[in-house]
Amino acid sequence: MTGGALHMALVGWPVGHSLSPLLWEGVGKRRGVMIEYARYPVDPEDATSWDALWASDLHGFNVTAPYKERAAARCDRLSPAAAEIRSVNTVIRDAGGWTGHSTDGYGFVRAMLAADEPLRGRTTAVLGTGGAGRSVARAAAEAGAEVTMVSRSPERVPPGCDRLPRIGWDALAEQGPFDVVVNATPVGRGRSSSEPALSCGRACTNALALDLNYIPPVTSFLRAARGAGGRTLNGLSTLVYQACLGAALLLDRDPAAAETYEEDFRAVAREVAPQVSK
Repeated sequence: MTGGALHMALVGWPVGHSLSPLLWEGVGKRRGVMIEYARYPVDPEDATSWDALWASDLHGFNVTAPYKERAAARCDRLSPAAAEIRSVNTVIRDAGGWTGHSTDGYGFVRAMLAADEPLRGRTTAVLGTGGAGRSVARAAAEAGAEVTMVSRSPERVPPGCDRLPRIGWDALAEQGPFDVVVNATPVGRGRSSSEPALSCGRACTNALALDLNYIPPVTSFLRAARGAGGRTLNGLSTLVYQACLGAALLLDRDPAAAETYEEDFRAVAREVAPQVSK
């Protein structure tokens, strides 16, 4: 990309904790591309700010909770994966308007491979059926995992995940143990929780537990998993690899270019969040 600055933002509620602005601006400096990445907090009751986002001159923006489904409904077009799960975390302006993509699942699978934890043939529980949970569950299944989704309302079919089995939260402790357990809920995000908010029970015994949250570096879910004998990984690596795909879509218009961004995003992550990267 040539010319002036690339204008981006992260929309959600809240967004103050996010490392995305530092990651993207840092990668821009390494590549000689001026990226201006803003945080754009939108109160769920603030329709004016929500509408202003879509009328802005941004080149693209990332979407976090609670707006992934709402953003998907607002996009002019959706990638095939985003259309299936009706959720987006990356929105890019093109000649025809706004196109929405879901990169969470790609980021998760790539993070697992980078940790030498391939998914094929492994029993995997995904906690949560929101946009991130659906994206991760589908990507894990496509990578060969045997996926079970854990939901507060298991009788409801999450969009795009109708072929995946579901259980309720009350049944989780009686299941497993699983090979991999993924927390795709907001539970544990923040710094004040001193007791585990999620009880893993047998599910996390000797499992790899991955929390899509990355602040604090050891969430209440990861503490609970360690207490159950599990190994743990926080969500920074997933954030890094989904950003690689986002950069490929935005800067190259080619998802195949995602791996060319890995060295830069990993390097910046080590610089801006050394305590999370450990």
